[in-house]
Amino acid sequence: MGITTITGPGTAAVVRTAEWARLTGLVRATRDGRPAIVELTGDPGAGKTRLLTALAQEARAHGVTVLHGRCTEAETRVPFHPLVQALTIWQSTAARPGAETSATAALVDALTELPPGAEQGTWRSPFLARVRRLLAAGPAAAPAGTLLVLDDFHWADPGSAGLLETLIRWPLDRGLMVVVAHRPRQAAVPLRALLQQGGELGAVETIGLGALTEEQCGALLGPGRGHPELKSLYARSGGNPLYLKALAEAGAQTGDALDLWTSSALGARLLAETALLGDAARTVVHAAAVLGSVFDIDAVAEVAGTTRDEACRELSGLRRRDLVRATDRPGVLAFRHPLLRGCLYADADPCWRSAAHRRARDRLTRLGLPALDIAPHIERAGSGVRPADGEVLAAAARTCVQAGRAADAAHWLTAALRLWRRTGDGGDAGGSRTELWKQVVRALAGEGDAEGVMALRADILAGPDGRTPDVRARTAAFLAAVLAGTGHDEGAQALLAAELPAAQAASAGAGLLLRVHQQLAKVLAGQVPARTDVEVLAHRTDGADPVTLGGALSLAGLCAVLDADMCAAEMSLDAAAHALDELDTGRPAGDAEAGHLLVLSWAEALMGWYGPAYGHAERALTAARDRGDAHLLPPLLDTLGYVHYQSGRLADALGAVREGTAVARVMGRGDHAALSDAVSAAAWAQLGRTSPRPAPAPAERTAPEPRTPLNALLLAEAALASGEPGAALALLLPEREAWRVAEPVAVFAARNYELLAAAAVQTGADADSLDVWAERATGAASAVGLVEQSGHALLARGHALMGRELPAEAAACYEEARLLFGDASPAGARARELARAAGQMTDRREECGLGELTLREREVAELAGEGLKTKDIAGRLRVSPRTVDVHLTHIYSKLGVNSRAALVRLMALAG
Repeated sequence: MGITTITGPGTAAVVRTAEWARLTGLVRATRDGRPAIVELTGDPGAGKTRLLTALAQEARAHGVTVLHGRCTEAETRVPFHPLVQALTIWQSTAARPGAETSATAALVDALTELPPGAEQGTWRSPFLARVRRLLAAGPAAAPAGTLLVLDDFHWADPGSAGLLETLIRWPLDRGLMVVVAHRPRQAAVPLRALLQQGGELGAVETIGLGALTEEQCGALLGPGRGHPELKSLYARSGGNPLYLKALAEAGAQTGDALDLWTSSALGARLLAETALLGDAARTVVHAAAVLGSVFDIDAVAEVAGTTRDEACRELSGLRRRDLVRATDRPGVLAFRHPLLRGCLYADADPCWRSAAHRRARDRLTRLGLPALDIAPHIERAGSGVRPADGEVLAAAARTCVQAGRAADAAHWLTAALRLWRRTGDGGDAGGSRTELWKQVVRALAGEGDAEGVMALRADILAGPDGRTPDVRARTAAFLAAVLAGTGHDEGAQALLAAELPAAQAASAGAGLLLRVHQQLAKVLAGQVPARTDVEVLAHRTDGADPVTLGGALSLAGLCAVLDADMCAAEMSLDAAAHALDELDTGRPAGDAEAGHLLVLSWAEALMGWYGPAYGHAERALTAARDRGDAHLLPPLLDTLGYVHYQSGRLADALGAVREGTAVARVMGRGDHAALSDAVSAAAWAQLGRTSPRPAPAPAERTAPEPRTPLNALLLAEAALASGEPGAALALLLPEREAWRVAEPVAVFAARNYELLAAAAVQTGADADSLDVWAERATGAASAVGLVEQSGHALLARGHALMGRELPAEAAACYEEARLLFGDASPAGARARELARAAGQMTDRREECGLGELTLREREVAELAGEGLKTKDIAGRLRVSPRTVDVHLTHIYSKLGVNSRAALVRLMALAG
């Protein structure tokens, strides 16, 4: 991994615009002959060197002579090292000889050959005055001015610091700009005092590079960083450009984190700061890294295996190097940044590090610290773990579950399971370990993390819950149900298929359990099992436990319903309800039982048995809530929402699907969210309002929302209730051509055709089209024999009769349908309203005498009422004008009118 370097004035100015403007302004002043001394400060990684590199390029572009020297810790005792380095490099690249070049050579000779008395410091004043004169006559004499950059000046030797003091006290009278860059936390007190005094005298201008703002971080990273990612990177980096770039680039890396940081350019740069540490200091800083980003002195001493005084002394030295910093708590220190801690941790010897973690574990355990503080040390303790350490890891997992950190809980659970297996501790007194892994799996499911569940399954099955065939089968069944409920059907089926051979060989009950769960997993994943496979299971339930028996029968009933075999469906569902209801002794439904109750309740809802469906769904939902079975919540809430809607409990329906939508979107189950949205739209439309549908939050994991036949029906009902028949037709007939659409699901077919007929009436379709939909609805209702579907067939027949302007006959159909639906349901309410409207039309016509007219006479009367002449009426009806006159004579006689004008007025009153 490399660290991107800012190498130009344009890129530097992008994020440090204010500082860049001040520096470039001073360069222009230098070119005009005005001297300046600038102090550039900032923490490691703040971008001082990058900014100075860009400044040097800018200065050269304006003809300014640039000298660049850098101080290092290894050369703090080499007099004038940065200045000699800068002058030597400049000499070797000078374009032409001249007086300033000769003076520069004399200056280099003077700096490298100190006068007598240098050790006692008696040389300072006269020697530095001579150096000042040579500097003025040499580099500073350049025509366009000179920029002298002295980087990392916190490592400056005494001679260089003395020369800086001389230039501050006696500035040159020509264009020399000196930029001194340093880390203020590592600079010696005399240097900081000197620069502060220079600032007070107006001889030194200070520019500090603080933390970048979030906006500046976004500009530095460039496009492609989303807001949540940028916000996280900004918080983790603290606005430090070096750490920001490293974290951003590490996000795309894979592999072990220790290898990542030690092998990266960042690792090399940070570890270079520790190159000259002594053995004692290195041991102390490694011990601190083992303890974490924040640590206390006593803990460091114990982990390092030294005394507190020795640890305190070495930590003081590390503070002076700004590797560690004080916190607001006495005796507690912290690394400059977690990335520095990570590099130092990786730099420690692995064997020593494992032993250090064991010492840290023992200390924290002795102090009674929380399990989450001790768990990281147990995980890294190597072969020195103990069986009791597993309970600490388990406690850490429980804490994370309670805090809503499912991924962390899974991490510590995995560590605990593997430790128990390694130490041979296979006991599970009281089932606490079983309850723990189920809690973690449920927490992962609640976040839609199927991959996390998949990663855990091998370790779970390798533990106590996978040792006996029956227990292992139940464990695999539970895991498969969770995977399927989170949309990972392939993983669920693969798990069950792998476990099935051994389970069947061990016992018939275990094998049957897994085979039933193979079909249950399909339902939970939003699929329909093959009826033949389910029927085979239903016929092989001899000796099965009541839960498995009820599950097999529920699946058989569901498949029969969808296959329009209502006789078989009724028998299977009644038997399933009997088996599962016998288990209802007041205790919550078990894991598998709740899943089978879900299947049973949905099948009952499709049959129109809303009372039993509600009872079974509510029982399963109560158990799922108590245990936190998030994978069952979306389908159960959808089932309850649909049952409430069909029963006319619209407020309850909206409450159920509102919760269902939220859970489904977090889990990434777009299919369940789509059904919830459809029920919500239909319920709001029945209430005369539009369904409010807020945009999902950024954290929600959404998946495509398919349009199923039931979704289409519900949305079409909502469209009709909202006065949008065209939208209803588009939902039910996307091709706008009935003959190109496959037959709808049999159990919904009559309802589908009835909605098409209702939409056709509102769009003014011809009577023949309405007759087609009515005939199809009648045939579909007869095929399934369900009361509710018969009601829809009657509604469709009523629509056809209204299309033929037979309101009295239509009202009778509507009223009969209302009796089948009941007044509470939305369909019953619609039937009641349609019957009322048809009855009113019949009353108006009877009042006007129109009820006595034949169908042909009514057609002639209506056309005459529109103002058409006899010839036009004859052409429209394709009869002779004489036939029209005969019909008009009969109409006048029956209605008691004697003129065309009176007939027009009467027809207008009749509507």
